[in-house]
Amino acid sequence: MNLVPMRFKGVEWHHNPREISFTCEQSVNELGAPFGKAYIQNTGRKNTVIRGEGELYGDDCAEQFARLLKLFKEGGAGILAIPKLGAVYAVFENLKLKGYPKPDVLTYSFVFREVMEKAADNFPKTCQAAAGDTLWDISYRFGKPIDRLIALNPWVKRPDENLGGMEVSLC
Repeated sequence: MNLVPMRFKGVEWHHNPREISFTCEQSVNELGAPFGKAYIQNTGRKNTVIRGEGELYGDDCAEQFARLLKLFKEGGAGILAIPKLGAVYAVFENLKLKGYPKPDVLTYSFVFREVMEKAADNFPKTCQAAAGDTLWDISYRFGKPIDRLIALNPWVKRPDENLGGMEVSLC
């Protein structure tokens, strides 16, 4: 299977990271009560933190890192599409160059933090893809699993294909 590359705000990683971890937590408080009793209060989910590490390869590895650095410095939230794991609306929180770069290999690490927003209450059956939209973008925007959108839109060859102006089935 040929995995699509990881992508954030239209910038693709030439090589998917070697390691990715997701940290998902609930905000839980323990409230003490008389006579040794305690009550647990779950106040909801915290933002997911996505960490990773990998290498950039090739004669242009420094340019690849420069593109990631430019993306980091631009700031703002966007859709982070990770192969086999789906899409997350996130901000680029940390980018680190690790060790001393070699002429054709550069090791780096990154951190993204999910931006939690309330999902829309009404779900249309189809949508018109905006310029630059992919199935990953639509998956996040409408809260639909990417596998479901692929099944509903068999004419789409790759989930990272530009669908600008086309009608996409959502259910």
